[in-house]
Amino acid sequence: MKGENTIPSHYVVLENVFGLIGTAFWSFQLVPQAYKNWRGKSTKGLSRAMFLLWTTSSIFFGIYAIVLDLSIPLLIQPQIFGIIALFIYVQFFYYCPSMFEGSKIKSGVLFVILTILLTGIEVGSVYGIRYANMRNVNWPEMVSGIIPVVLLIIGLVPQFIKIYQLKRVIGISMIFMAFDMLGAFFSVLSLVFRPPPFDTLASFTYISVFTLDGLIVFLYYFLNWYHSRKQSAINNNNNEENDLSIIVVDDVKRNDAIQQVSEINNH
Repeated sequence: MKGENTIPSHYVVLENVFGLIGTAFWSFQLVPQAYKNWRGKSTKGLSRAMFLLWTTSSIFFGIYAIVLDLSIPLLIQPQIFGIIALFIYVQFFYYCPSMFEGSKIKSGVLFVILTILLTGIEVGSVYGIRYANMRNVNWPEMVSGIIPVVLLIIGLVPQFIKIYQLKRVIGISMIFMAFDMLGAFFSVLSLVFRPPPFDTLASFTYISVFTLDGLIVFLYYFLNWYHSRKQSAINNNNNEENDLSIIVVDDVKRNDAIQQVSEINNH
């Protein structure tokens, strides 16, 4: 007789399928943003702090995945995400006139230095946590799993500050937002079909990212619509003022002409 906690075999398949789809989206979701920056030759409207925090977050995700010896896709995902996030972070320097002024050499050197530094931190932390586990000190492993979650969510806060400052959502790729939301959505589905206990921390992370991304998408359409409407109203007012000015000028010219005719008749 089967036990009460027996999980149907198709649940395992669904967990893995949804997990792989979510991992795929969360590996390459930043590619559209990097492409948008390159195509527009600008990072205007984006928060540099967000990508720095996300780069840091990927390091701790990588540490946690290696220490727990997770599946290969989960080992690779944070590395790909971190590399692309770091690339976008360097784009801020490359496209900023007051920094690297489009210097590929300076940007490349910065990218290589930061990559080596962050890789060293990740490798060193992995050995340090494994050594701590051998001595039955488990809190470093737990912290390495909590920090990336916090950084991933907090990383979106600077972008909301940027949106508040600009009163608009500009520079953000909506394809990137869609990929990010889809990654979170399929990751939550994967957790639903996972054997108990339910991973509350992971689900909180995915749902938080999905919600915050959704809010940015809403602000993108709402604020841009509001700005366009406001700009149209200003243009209409300017056109009305120009029309009024033309009428006034025509009236003045007409009055001058009438006055000149009257003076001629009087003479």
